[in-house]
Amino acid sequence: MKFKTFTLVLVVLGTLLSTGSQAQSATKKFTLGLKIGANYSQINDLAYKTPRLDMNGLPVLSGGNVVYDFFQQNDAHSTGLVGGVYARIGRTLYLQPEVLLSVKGGKMNLIREGMETLSLNAKVGTIDLPLLLGLRLGPVRINAGPMASLTVMNGDLKEAIKQYSNQSISQTARQAQFGFQAGIGIAFSGMQLDLRREGSLSSLKGTSTVEDPLAVRSSLWQLTVGFGL
Repeated sequence: MKFKTFTLVLVVLGTLLSTGSQAQSATKKFTLGLKIGANYSQINDLAYKTPRLDMNGLPVLSGGNVVYDFFQQNDAHSTGLVGGVYARIGRTLYLQPEVLLSVKGGKMNLIREGMETLSLNAKVGTIDLPLLLGLRLGPVRINAGPMASLTVMNGDLKEAIKQYSNQSISQTARQAQFGFQAGIGIAFSGMQLDLRREGSLSSLKGTSTVEDPLAVRSSLWQLTVGFGL
């Protein structure tokens, strides 16, 4: 399932949920719902060199020395979609696990020795698994907690699920990036509006638009709207 198809499914189901449900009651102990929104992200701690390769995948030499290209982050941000499912367990104090498909990344500069510098938009798709502890104060919610992220290569969600489900939990954990989410939300007209800050605690493998492997840390702001039953 590609990102666009996944997003379309969420929009349709979210519309059905919001049409057929009432505003969530403060006494409700369990909520299951969908959410969709956008990330505004930036790559962090990206500054390293990599050998330039020729058509055969061999290092390019100049005067007997390997030619290196340099990746450096810049101040630009990138936008991407996010969407998935969530459950909320509890009333005033609650636990909220989520499963999200997210697109994040940022801008970077590829400085090529003896050649023109290129500006690239590096993006990576992830399956994000936040586990948040929250506090409800009337219609307002405050929540924070840890998060694990798994890479979805080329936006192929079906292939990613197949890969991670056919390997051991320990191997999947070694491939995960760990981070955190914290934010605030508000309920109105049967919808849940959330604004969060997300940060990385470990590196994540992704791919740039030129299919070069990157080990990146990303930070982002995330704005979503949710529809619950």
